[in-house]
Amino acid sequence: MQTALAWSSGKPIWERLPECYKENDVAEWLTAYFDELLIETKLKIDDLPKQLNPLECDEVWLDVLAPLCGFTGDYWDKTWSTSSKRLLIYNSYINIWPNKGTKDVLSLVLNCFDIQHLITSRGDFILGTSVAGDFLGTSAWEYIIYLPTIYKNRSQQKLTEKLNTLYGPCWCSTEIIFNDNYFS
Repeated sequence: MQTALAWSSGKPIWERLPECYKENDVAEWLTAYFDELLIETKLKIDDLPKQLNPLECDEVWLDVLAPLCGFTGDYWDKTWSTSSKRLLIYNSYINIWPNKGTKDVLSLVLNCFDIQHLITSRGDFILGTSVAGDFLGTSAWEYIIYLPTIYKNRSQQKLTEKLNTLYGPCWCSTEIIFNDNYFS
């Protein structure tokens, strides 16, 4: 029997035995365990490309993929929602790590957690261009994260503070202000 037909029958070893052994019940009993083992292993291997795609994989695989995409320690929490985990892993090498420390990445990460926000800069400092009489660099660039007042003293505030520390520009001072005027 051909290999493809043997696999499709669900008995890849037993189907390829010579005909004289197929009439023996002991031969079928001896090969049954290994046939099942091979079929299960083949299914897992065939399923691997799906499990390596963060947008399609099973939920349990997200915590396996996270360290492979750079999310370790404080950068990952197994209790986060599945949709947030999927978006973080999907954007890790495309957007997050190459641009870490920018307000765009901070905004992207906050969007992954469905946190409404607005990030604005205070002042008009442009790195590498503006000196405005401050040749020693004593005035820091500042930015403000506006959040809805409903987030105050809630998990969204703590998560925003944590994500700001991890993904925001580290050389800047920041402030979180709660103001509903920026959100419809």
